[in-house]
Amino acid sequence: MKNAHLRLGWLTYYKRTEKTTTHFKLRLDRFVGEMEPDPPRRAQAHLISVLGSDTQIAAIGAAISMDEQFTVEGPGVQPVTVLLRRNAQTYKGSIQVAGRKKPLRHLIGTSQVFNQGCTNSDTNRALIIGSDPAFIWSALARLQGLPAVPDWAEWFCRELEKHRAIVPILGIGCDPVMIRGGKEQFLKWLSRGVESGAIEFPGRAGPIHWPAFTLAHVFHLSDN
Repeated sequence: MKNAHLRLGWLTYYKRTEKTTTHFKLRLDRFVGEMEPDPPRRAQAHLISVLGSDTQIAAIGAAISMDEQFTVEGPGVQPVTVLLRRNAQTYKGSIQVAGRKKPLRHLIGTSQVFNQGCTNSDTNRALIIGSDPAFIWSALARLQGLPAVPDWAEWFCRELEKHRAIVPILGIGCDPVMIRGGKEQFLKWLSRGVESGAIEFPGRAGPIHWPAFTLAHVFHLSDN
């Protein structure tokens, strides 16, 4: 990818105790979070993906397990304090880079909401990590168990916008949205759509073929 470094953000970790001070910044390639009204400039993080050294990644993993906070910033995102909160999960890996003796270490941290399939049934919300209508419709239909045809994607996303049920949230390296509403509500929309002729079932019986979505598609990795 050309100029990939221009799309990366930063995650800053700062911790001060009576005896020591720990302070460093890591490259952040993906972030998803929701701004909170109080206190200002704080967000619930749902996903962070960072690169760094062995020591840095170990420190970030320990900080997540202890529910500590970080500062995140990047293209289009001013510095904001974030927390993954309770029951967050971490996943670690290594990336071998040409010209480096030691591989970069990679850590992904995810919130409890993200770990539960990106849905929260108690509050009728769905966290979708991409904003493409086809991807939103495919993910939501699967998560909610809706009767669905791929061709309904554009129509359904217009319904989400009309009912103010789709809300952009903070993202670095992706374009996430939060969908508000539950299965019963969505079924009513679909019923009205079929009755009005705005959407139609296939003319003949048979399997429904859904498009395949790769990470490159969801994260727009082909962009220059």
